[in-house]
Amino acid sequence: MGGSMGGGMGGQQPGGPPPGGGGGGGEDEAEEFSAELRHEDPTIRLFAVKQLAQSKDEKAVEYLVEACSDEDNRVRLKAIDSLGTMRASGATSSLVQMLYLRESEPWLKQRVLVALGKIGDPRAARPIGDLMSRESDRRTVGTAVFALGAIGDPNSVPKLEKIAETNEDPDIKRLANDAIAKIKKREINPEIVIEALRPDPNQPQRPASAGVGNPLAY
Repeated sequence: MGGSMGGGMGGQQPGGPPPGGGGGGGEDEAEEFSAELRHEDPTIRLFAVKQLAQSKDEKAVEYLVEACSDEDNRVRLKAIDSLGTMRASGATSSLVQMLYLRESEPWLKQRVLVALGKIGDPRAARPIGDLMSRESDRRTVGTAVFALGAIGDPNSVPKLEKIAETNEDPDIKRLANDAIAKIKKREINPEIVIEALRPDPNQPQRPASAGVGNPLAY
C-alpha cells in the first residue's frame, strides 16, 4: 500500500507536516491528505485525519467518514471525534449506521453517540432513541440519553420519559430527567438552540459540552 504513494507525500516523516504544506486545510491539501488515508503506516493516516479535521474543504467530511472505517482504532476514534467537533451534519447518516453495525463494540457506539450529540442533527434523534430503548450496556444507554438531550428534539421526550420511569439505574434516571428538562427549556427559549447552532467552537452554550465523553462519570 505504501509503495503506491511513490513521489507524493509518502516520504514525509510520521506525525510531521507534508513537504511544502503548512497544514492550512486548503482544497488541494484536503485531496492530498485523503490519499494519505490509504498509507500503510497508521501514524501517517492519523496525521492525515488531524489535518482533514482542520480543512475548510467540504470534501474533508467525506474523507473523515472514510477514516471511520480504518483498521486502526486510533485513526477511527480521531475521525469520529473530529466529525463531532466539526458538527458535520453531512456525516450524520454514516455515523448512525455505525451504531447498528453488528461488529460495533459498546466503546465505539459511545464515541459515535458523543459525536452525534455534538453535531446536533435532529435526524439522528429517532435512531438514537431506538438504540437507547433496546440497549443493555449501561454506559451506552447513558451516552445515548445524554446525546438526545444535546440534540434537543422534542420527539425524543416520550422515550426519555419511559427510560426515566422504568430504568432502575439512578444515574440513568437522572440523566434522562436532565435531558428532558434541557429539551423542554429549548422549546420555551429558542435562543438556546440558536446559540447551539452557531459555528463558533468557543460558544459556551454548545450542546454536548463538558463531560459529554463520560456522562455517567465512571
